[in-house]
Amino acid sequence: MGLHMSVSSVQDWMTCKRLYYYKRIKKYEKTSYNLPFIVGRVVHEGLAAVLAKKPNAIEVMEWAYRKERREAIQTFGLNPEQIEELDMQEFMTKGMLLAYRTKYAKMIEDMRLLGSEVEGALDLGNDVTFVIKLDNIVVIRKKKVLHELKTTKQITPDYVKRIQTDLQTAVYYHFHNIIFEDSKIEEVMYDVIRKPSIHRKKSSKSKPAESKEAFLERLQEWYKKPDDMSVFHIERFKTPGITEEAVINTVVKVSEEMLRSKTKEDYYQDFDKCSAYYGGQCSYYDICHNGGESKENMVLYTIRKSYHVSKENKRVEDNEVET
Repeated sequence: MGLHMSVSSVQDWMTCKRLYYYKRIKKYEKTSYNLPFIVGRVVHEGLAAVLAKKPNAIEVMEWAYRKERREAIQTFGLNPEQIEELDMQEFMTKGMLLAYRTKYAKMIEDMRLLGSEVEGALDLGNDVTFVIKLDNIVVIRKKKVLHELKTTKQITPDYVKRIQTDLQTAVYYHFHNIIFEDSKIEEVMYDVIRKPSIHRKKSSKSKPAESKEAFLERLQEWYKKPDDMSVFHIERFKTPGITEEAVINTVVKVSEEMLRSKTKEDYYQDFDKCSAYYGGQCSYYDICHNGGESKENMVLYTIRKSYHVSKENKRVEDNEVET
């Protein structure tokens, strides 16, 4: 069967090996509703449509949200408050994409989208395969560019400092260029969008609830004139701050540790990661600390289906580029 690796599996391993064991070996997945994950998927799909210059880009985003909405209601049985929050988040995401399209109109006009969710697989030897899936590959001024999209609650100086040593970006850049050595990426564009911090005004005794149209207009103004930190940040650089040699060394060493681990005890715990300093706990906290894999604990989990791992490398051809 072999070992299949990805950036997220490496990050899980480096976070806590017991977390990796429950998530990747046992495939336990906590059954819970996660709005940020839905937002992230929809933003990526909507922005790909914006970068592709599709006239119906906003409709693409709305269709994606409706699909996610149906699945969330069906899977998690959302209550009315959660449904209302999900519906409002759709509207906020629409405002986010409209603001992005307005701010970067000239950049979008000058670029060409070659592909979204571009996959590749690298054989590391010892029956180990590393799989990558790039957000977007675009062409800007005849240069092939890796476009990495992120959404965040705040764009802080510390956040910006970490961009050029982001592991995911470095892996995608270097491994793509190893897999497709005759069609290499020449630059990275790290694109950060801040999530809105304003909300639709609710009704009061003296005023009705803010209309969606009025809120959308106010949201556009917020993106033009933020009340605190930056709401957009784009950073372009020729190569990541992590070298190809360093990436390969880390990935190979992690793969060797994974292959040596045979029993549950080999996947030892990093107790500093059980609870976060900023709040919240590991998804497997109760299994580790409150009763183990008991019937009571396991009702909270399902067995995650294995992800499809494609070993077919589909390049985006340079001859598709309009120059």
